[in-house]
Amino acid sequence: MSLLDSWTDNITIFPEEAVTDEDGNIKTRPSAVGYPARARIQPVGMSGTSGRRAEQDNEGYEGEKIYSLRLPREHQCLVNAQAQIEWRGKRWAVFGDAFIYNSSPRTAHVTYTIKRF
Repeated sequence: MSLLDSWTDNITIFPEEAVTDEDGNIKTRPSAVGYPARARIQPVGMSGTSGRRAEQDNEGYEGEKIYSLRLPREHQCLVNAQAQIEWRGKRWAVFGDAFIYNSSPRTAHVTYTIKRF
């Protein structure tokens, strides 16, 4: 068994959906209904000097948690940037677009970044 096929966490994916607001504009948001999936979630290393957080005086009191999320290769749907993930009873936002690795068929996979503020 490949490490790319080992899944350790049960999650719920709330996919992105398009809705029309009261003014007739189309906007996206996470769906109210999610579906279960298996995933591997791992911490992402942070430099501590990235972004606006490094310039704040209260950096030790506020923080953000960032993880990498990888779904099984047989998961055919891409998770878009407005989707949310429920993991260990908490909601996580999908941050940015998917990282698509198109290497060989044995190592091709998709990785997402999830963030909790």
